Amino acid sequence: MPQPDIDLRDVVARVQGELTFFRRECLPAFLGGPVQDFLSDGMSESLKAHIVAVAGRLSEWQDAAGRLAEYLPLGPLPADAPCPDRDHFSRFLFQEATPAFVVREGRISWRIELFMPLEYALRCPVFADLADDGSDPWDRFRGRAEEVERWLMGLSVDDSLLWNSLCVVLPFVADIDPAFARLALDPATWRALVLAGHGTDEGQRETRVRFLGGPWFGHVLNNALLHVLGGLANNHFLAIADYLDHPQLRGGYTHLMPHYLFAVLLEKVRALRRLSRERPGLWAVR
Repeated sequence: MPQPDIDLRDVVARVQGELTFFRRECLPAFLGGPVQDFLSDGMSESLKAHIVAVAGRLSEWQDAAGRLAEYLPLGPLPADAPCPDRDHFSRFLFQEATPAFVVREGRISWRIELFMPLEYALRCPVFADLADDGSDPWDRFRGRAEEVERWLMGLSVDDSLLWNSLCVVLPFVADIDPAFARLALDPATWRALVLAGHGTDEGQRETRVRFLGGPWFGHVLNNALLHVLGGLANNHFLAIADYLDHPQLRGGYTHLMPHYLFAVLLEKVRALRRLSRERPGLWAVR
């Protein structure tokens, strides 16, 4: 089925802005301090060495972003115009991304999956009574996003179900409701819920408040940030600005954040070059 008309000029301009934001704002926030900021007590020496190696140098990352931006098409491309080769950027890619998008109402909706696929999010109990009827899984998730939000807010802070769900489920909620994702990653949100908790006594609340201020929950939020930023990179890339001053931005998973975002940007550029080769008429759409 042919894709509906979209204005490629507008889409390319958006991705150009995202690359600029990634280079100027995101990379310094992730990598601007000493690499030692990623390291913590209790890590094995091999893990520390891995983090140092993967983090890389800020200037090298900025150069890679600049090189990727050079591939953005400025108009129709010949059929043999190359796409950026993933191998040429391999040191900046920790994992593959699943290239995908749909066109709705004349606009591209990106569906690039990273480490956590949507399939995992659909295992959330909210969907337990919803049979797979062959409909679009993204639409199924979107249709119950508010129920998913209520379910997440009802989980206990000291339960691994919450810790895992913040990494597996919340990134897809973020693509629908960025404001909720920001709320769900705010330590103050969970403190307020604990203090207002029904069915718990004072001792349980005090224990959970101490847990929220401890290193493990900070580690959980740092991990969740990694995946949520990857989710936002699809259709709300500039909303990442709201997280660059997060108290748990720098931690054991921060060194992977530029890799996740770069993987999404690379797939966007590759998709736009393919469209510019295969449907040059889209450059005439207004």
